[in-house]
Amino acid sequence: MGHRALCGVRPCPLLMRAKAMAKIDDAFTGTELTGASPPSVFIGETGYPKVLAGPLIPPVRVDEAPLMERPDLWLNHTIDEILALRFSLVRTKKYTAVDAAVNPPRDLAETQTLALSDSALFSEASLLKKPSFTSVFSDRTLPIGPSAPLRDFRLEDNPKIPKSVDRITSDTDLKAGSGVMDLFEDGIRQEHITRLLSVGVLGQKKKRRLVPTKWSITAIDDIVGRRLHKQVLRFPSINDFLVSIDHALGNTVAILFFPSGWQFEAMESWLGGLNPTIINDYEFGKGRKDYAKYVVGAYYATRLPALEYLVSIRRQSGVIVFMEIDPQIWIPLGVWRFREIAKRALEKGVKKFQSMDEATAEIGKYLRNPLHRWLNKSKLYGEYRTQTKLSDFI
Repeated sequence: MGHRALCGVRPCPLLMRAKAMAKIDDAFTGTELTGASPPSVFIGETGYPKVLAGPLIPPVRVDEAPLMERPDLWLNHTIDEILALRFSLVRTKKYTAVDAAVNPPRDLAETQTLALSDSALFSEASLLKKPSFTSVFSDRTLPIGPSAPLRDFRLEDNPKIPKSVDRITSDTDLKAGSGVMDLFEDGIRQEHITRLLSVGVLGQKKKRRLVPTKWSITAIDDIVGRRLHKQVLRFPSINDFLVSIDHALGNTVAILFFPSGWQFEAMESWLGGLNPTIINDYEFGKGRKDYAKYVVGAYYATRLPALEYLVSIRRQSGVIVFMEIDPQIWIPLGVWRFREIAKRALEKGVKKFQSMDEATAEIGKYLRNPLHRWLNKSKLYGEYRTQTKLSDFI
C-alpha cells in the first residue's frame, strides 16, 4: 500500500529509489525543459472542477520515449526498468478549469494536440521552478516522475494523428461513449483513448471536459466493457470450463470461465501474514449499476479482457478472476498490469476441463493463498454450487 503512505517509514524508500533512478538533478538545468513527450499527459483530480493539468516530458532526448506510454509492452520488463522509464518523465502542471476544454487557452490547446499524436513529439516547456518529487505512485495510474508548475508549453513537432482519431475528435456532435467505442473498434490503443478522454477532445462540443487521468482509465474500461456486455448477452453459453493463467511483475491473474449466463466476479488478495485477506466485487446478468468499491479499478480492468475473449468466441459464460499480489516484489504500477496480464493469458490460450472441481484445482496450483479460502469467499462459486439446474431433474 505504498501509494497511500501507510507504512510510516520516513524517508520513503520507494521515493528515494525513484530519485536515484530518474537522476533528474543531474539532467536538469535552469527552468527550461526540452524533450520528446511519449506523448503523455496527466490530469489531476484534486480541486475538481479546477485541476492540475499538463504534459509529461523527459528533460533530455531519449530513444525510449515511445516506450514510456506503452504498458502493453512492459510485461517482459523488470519493475526497475519500468520505473526508470516513468520516473524520467517530468510532470508539468498548471491549474485549469475542466470546462476550459471547450475553448482551450494556448497551453491546453497544445496539450490537446499532443494527446492526439500516436508518436513522440519534441516539445519545450518553461517551468516556474525546478521539478521535485512528491507523490509518485497511484493505485490506478502509471508511476509519475517529479513535477513542477508550468509557465508555458509549446510543441516543436507536427503530430502524427491516426485518421480515426482525427475523424472522431473532429466530430463535435458525436457523444463521448460512441466515440470511445469507435476508436476501440478501429484498433486505437487503450492508453491513447484514455489520453483523448482526459484532455477533453471527445464528446459533443459544449459538453467536453477535462477528465482526471485516474477516472478516465476506469471510464474507458467500463464504457467499452458495457458495450461488449450487450453483445455477449446475445450469445449461447459455453459448455466446458475454461482456465487461463499468467504471472508478471509480482502479480498472478487466473481467469475461470464456466457454463452459465453472463456473470462476473473479480477477487484480489495481497499475500503476507497468516491469513491474507481476499476482497471481491461481482455482478450478475444485467451488470453493475454502482461502482465496484472493493476491487475498484482492477475489477473493470480484468472484466474487459474477459468480455473481449467471449465476444471473440461468440459465447457467454460466468467468469471469476483471481488476482494475487506478492508485496515482496511488487510496488504500485497502476491497474494496467491486471488488464495486460489477463490479455496475455488469454492470448496464450485456455485449458478446457469437464468439471468445476478440475478447473479450480488447476487454478489452485498457481495460487499461494490456499484455494479453499478463495472459493469460500467467492459469491459466484457459491451460487454455482447451490443453484438448482434443469439437469438436476433429468
